[in-house]
Amino acid sequence: MAENPVKIEKKKKKKGLSYLWIFLIGVPIGVILAVLDVDMGFLDVYSLSDFVAIFILFYVGVFLTINLHELGHLLFGKLLGYQFLMFRAGIFSIQKENGKLRFSIIKNVGYGGLCAMIPDEDATMKEYAVYSLGGIIMNLLTGGLFLYLSAFMEPGSIWKMAAILTGGASILLGIVNGFPFFSMNQPTDGMMFFSILRNSPMAERFYESSLLTKKLSSGIRPRDLDLLKDFENIGDMHDLTKAFYLYFQEMDKGNRDSAEEYLLDVEKNLHKVPPYSLPAYYYELLFFALLSGNLEKAKVYHEKAGKILMKDQDINGLRVKAYYAYIMEKDAEKARTLAQKGLAMRDHYPFKGQALYEEELLKELLQKIETERQGQ
Repeated sequence: MAENPVKIEKKKKKKGLSYLWIFLIGVPIGVILAVLDVDMGFLDVYSLSDFVAIFILFYVGVFLTINLHELGHLLFGKLLGYQFLMFRAGIFSIQKENGKLRFSIIKNVGYGGLCAMIPDEDATMKEYAVYSLGGIIMNLLTGGLFLYLSAFMEPGSIWKMAAILTGGASILLGIVNGFPFFSMNQPTDGMMFFSILRNSPMAERFYESSLLTKKLSSGIRPRDLDLLKDFENIGDMHDLTKAFYLYFQEMDKGNRDSAEEYLLDVEKNLHKVPPYSLPAYYYELLFFALLSGNLEKAKVYHEKAGKILMKDQDINGLRVKAYYAYIMEKDAEKARTLAQKGLAMRDHYPFKGQALYEEELLKELLQKIETERQGQ
């Protein structure tokens, strides 16, 4: 079977980005060493085992700097009064679920770290610009701290070299993230910051997604969102996110034909979705496939959602699992249990407006189960 052209293109882009990163990091280091005429003889004190140890420590240090970047966003978000949703460091995840913080281990799907927060009701774009700077500032500060501490370490020790490399990587990460470009179809922190300062339409478009999330968290149902399709074709992550919200809006209004059109557009552009956001899209593709009777497609997306769906105890995950149990597994009792559990979790879901829509779907399912039971 021929490989999907979209996947082939994605692999080429990833390979190209890998070479680009090597170029961006390697060339400046080489130029600096040449200009400063640095004597590399100091490396002679290290044995092969020392280099292996330094590499391992540096790898750990890079992982640390990535997540210190996300911690910077978290701290700035808390100072601004943003609502916490999720913090991920590699395979480790802390998220707010059913009103409580839950720790879990998940599959890493292409990111080193992730921080997700919702602006408060009175948040402004300028505050969001400050939030965007949080990760950069944290990287520059911690990078400087690593370099400062390295000055007090024993010369020639593996810890000193690892601290120097980690400090340099942290500062480099902060600087690179400050440049305006797109990464995984999302603007970098620097792009968001400078776009907001310039009152750029791009910043307004991407900030709109945050505002929609804020409205859902404040209790506005998807059907009551002020949404209009302002794009012909899905061009970037903003358009994709908006199409996804439009799907929810049409579903909440009972317009499933219109909802399907938006969802099909979303499905065609899944390659533009950052890996960490994919499960939410899989949920809805799975759910709609169940409603449409496309059970083969439902199986595909159930497998893609995988363990994340299995462990999900929020109302949206329980809704998808309840319908899967009822339609795919033909297990009405299991579906009833999952639906009732979902309803019990309604008030703990951070997106209160979406929870009302989820509640309605679960009640519809329970009514079907009850009608079926009485007809037997």
